[in-house]
Amino acid sequence: MRKAFKGFFFILFLVNFFYANGIDNLSGKVSRGIRDFFNGKYNINISIVKFDNYSGLSNLAAQTYYQLLVSKLESDKNINFIDLMIDLNKNRGEFNLTRKNELNYLIYIKLIRNKNKIGVGTVIFSKSVDKIVYIKYFENIISKNEKDLLNIANYGFKGSAFCKLAELDSEMNLFDIKTIGDTKGEYRCFFLYPKKILIYKLKGNNLDKILSIKLKWVRPFYPTLEPEGKLSLFYFKKVLYLSAGNNFSPVSKFFMLHEDRWEELTDLDFVPFRIVELNGNYYIAGSNYEYGMNYFDGKIVLAPFSSEKVDLENKLEKRVPLFYSIDFSTIKDRLDSVHIIDKNYNYRFYSADFIEQSVEKEKRGSSLCSVSGKWLAVSDYSKLTDKLFFYKIENGSKKLIYETNIKGEIIFISSGFMKKKDGFWIYTKVKKNYGKEFKLQFWSKSNE
Repeated sequence: MRKAFKGFFFILFLVNFFYANGIDNLSGKVSRGIRDFFNGKYNINISIVKFDNYSGLSNLAAQTYYQLLVSKLESDKNINFIDLMIDLNKNRGEFNLTRKNELNYLIYIKLIRNKNKIGVGTVIFSKSVDKIVYIKYFENIISKNEKDLLNIANYGFKGSAFCKLAELDSEMNLFDIKTIGDTKGEYRCFFLYPKKILIYKLKGNNLDKILSIKLKWVRPFYPTLEPEGKLSLFYFKKVLYLSAGNNFSPVSKFFMLHEDRWEELTDLDFVPFRIVELNGNYYIAGSNYEYGMNYFDGKIVLAPFSSEKVDLENKLEKRVPLFYSIDFSTIKDRLDSVHIIDKNYNYRFYSADFIEQSVEKEKRGSSLCSVSGKWLAVSDYSKLTDKLFFYKIENGSKKLIYETNIKGEIIFISSGFMKKKDGFWIYTKVKKNYGKEFKLQFWSKSNE
């Protein structure tokens, strides 16, 4: 949760700067009351395990209040505050209670409205004596300007955010997905599995199968704990090309669509990601998995490409650290930037000339993807939930604009189209009592 509301910091700054900030004052009153109760007690673990918002304030205001309160409690050196909130949904907090056994005290926070004041009820439950040991009520005036600012900021924030347009049940062992549209506004979806590519027509949220391409991989076959693969789909001089590679075979398959039939052109000795244009020349950009592993070998491969021919003899190579995920941000095929999550989960940002611009050493998940040279999605996995971070990337910049929680684990992120929108396919695995469930979601920017 400490990272969960980064997107709100700018809004918090505005509230703090322009107004007396009743929400901040209220969080101060509540935190002082809690800290006074624990005065003289040491080496105790406490956490908020229930949070309800009946105040009429927006989710943003409630999240603002919660984060301010948490930051104050975390600053107390006499107590160990453990932040367990995963999300705030429909005015109620969702918490990771698997760590409940570590806690000595449980806290319930309830926001309510009292005319022009916001009140907070605070209840502390002691596990050692199995009873409620503290009940307090605090309230503070929330100015109209502050409420208006929060509501305006909330509306503007949602307007710039990404949203989930569709969610489909999916199968296990889906490696990758790509979509492409035609002049009639219809979409074709390409699903990569270990031994086949299934092609569907997308109608609304329904998929109608139209074709299957069998994949015959070249030996040797490498044993894998986590089989993975990548699809590439692109037009070049009005001809559609398709490639598929994986981490259990040393070659990738390369196809061309000719007279409504997919013709296999050649085998490639690397896994393609995208076609990119550098200095007026076109290249198939990709890399190689370490044999049988779910990470890549630390080389970016650039193979010159002309119609129907990939020049494997004159490949260029750029050295980078071993990595889990890479994507090449392009604008009309022109390479704009390169994005990598390395084997240590560091996010690395490279310019179009492959010069490293920055390294973020906060651990991230192992998936990322860019769309249309404008947007980048990055996953951030924790024990019970995953997070999605959406960045705006243009002209070598990178700015976080939205983040959200995803139930389960993100397996991969891939670019695509739906309902005439650019966006991201998110493939997730959710653990259930009876096993695992796989979902395929499509996310796009809400105001585009």
